[in-house]
Amino acid sequence: MSGPRIYRRLSASKIAAVVIQVRGEKAIKDSDLAALFGISRSALYAKLSGKLWRFKPTVVHKLSKAHDRGRQDVRPTLAFTQAGVLLVAGILADDTSLEIGMEIAHALKTRRRSSLHKKRPARRAKDPKKAASYAGAKSRLAAARLRGVRGRVLH
Repeated sequence: MSGPRIYRRLSASKIAAVVIQVRGEKAIKDSDLAALFGISRSALYAKLSGKLWRFKPTVVHKLSKAHDRGRQDVRPTLAFTQAGVLLVAGILADDTSLEIGMEIAHALKTRRRSSLHKKRPARRAKDPKKAASYAGAKSRLAAARLRGVRGRVLH
């Protein structure tokens, strides 16, 4: 039996780096979730064993083989949404897990992936023609939204 886990505040950028999009929702893969909770993946599934089938389909998603990346076991890769993370934290049921679960859920709600994963802003910064085109598109979009708001107010 292992001792109690020591709680260290997670950085939001560490959480944001492991966020994936699944069917239009932000989620975290099971292996990343276990690592953030500070337990092994097998320990996570041991705690969830009988309760996993009760989760609603919007709480946990089964991922395709493309997300497996060399896993040796036969268990499919699962991705947990914000509600799923909170359910897992509640099932783990210690104070550390609840604090970590709240941080992960908050990051899933408010954070986007860091711009390190996106290459286009760097390309725009280097090419003035692309930067000007992007700025023009943004201004046209803002003007269209403004026209839409004005139209709704007048009618």
